[in-house]
Amino acid sequence: MKQQDVNGTLQAETVRDELLGHIKMAVKALRTREPSDEQIHHARKELKRARADLRLLRHTIEQTAYARENAALRDAARPLSGVRDAAVLKETVEIVLKSGRSGARRRLLLTVRGALTQAHREARAELRMLNAVKESVACLVAAAARMRQWQFEQPHTASLYKGLQRIYKQGRAAFTTACADPTNEHLHEWRKQVKYLGQSMEVWKAHNATGVERLVKRADKLADLLGDDHDLAVFAERLEQLASPHPIRPAITRDIVGRRIHLRKTALTKGRRFFKAKPRAFVREITYHG
Repeated sequence: MKQQDVNGTLQAETVRDELLGHIKMAVKALRTREPSDEQIHHARKELKRARADLRLLRHTIEQTAYARENAALRDAARPLSGVRDAAVLKETVEIVLKSGRSGARRRLLLTVRGALTQAHREARAELRMLNAVKESVACLVAAAARMRQWQFEQPHTASLYKGLQRIYKQGRAAFTTACADPTNEHLHEWRKQVKYLGQSMEVWKAHNATGVERLVKRADKLADLLGDDHDLAVFAERLEQLASPHPIRPAITRDIVGRRIHLRKTALTKGRRFFKAKPRAFVREITYHG
C-alpha cells in the first residue's frame, strides 16, 4: 500500500484504511431490508476488527477522538448483539443435541430448543421494531466520515507498536485475572482481549510480516476455546431459566460442566504459553520480524 514506507513498515494511514474497510464491509452487510443472521454475524465481526484497528491507533490520534469513535463503533454493534446471542444459543443446543443421547434428556433439550427458537424470533422482531439496523448504519457512516479527516499526531510505526503493546498487556492482565479467579465474567473478558490482540495483529499479517501468522493462529485457537466455553456457560444459564425443574436437568448440567472444565484447562495451558513474554519482549519480536 502507498502508506507504507520504503522499509515496508506500517504507518497510521495504513491502519486507518484497514479500519475504514472493515466499517465499509459492516455497512454493506447491514444495508438490506432485513439482514440475515449470517449478515449480522459478519457485520459484528467486521466491527470488532475495526475496534481492534482503532486500538492500534490510540497513540496516534487525540484521545477525545479515540473515545468518540470507540463509543460509536460499540454503540453501532450493540443493537445487533441480541439477535446474534440468540442465534449462538440455538447453535449451542444443536451441538448438545448431537451428543447422541436419547430419551428424557433429548426431549428436554428439544423443549429448550423450541424456547430458544422463539427467543430468537423475538430478538429479530425487536430489532425491526426499533429500526436499530438503520441507526447503526447511520452511526457507522458518520464515524467513517470523521475518521477520514484525522490528522495523525504520531503517524509512524513506533506509535502502532505502542498500541499493540498496550493491547497485549491488557490481554496478559486479563489472563492473570482469569487464572486467579476463573469466573464466567473473567474468562469472557479474557476472551475479548485475546480477540482484540489477534485481530490487531491481522494488520501485520496482511502485509506479510514474518512470524505474525503463527501468533495470529495461536490467538484464534485460544479465542475459539474461550468462545466455546462462554457459549456453554450462557446455555447452562438459559437452561436453568427456561426449563422448569426436571429430573434429567442436573445430568445435562453435569455434562456441560465436564466439557467446560476440559475447555478451560486447555485454554489456560495455551494461555500460559501465549502470554509468557512480557509486553515489550512480545512487541520487539514482531518489530524484528515486521
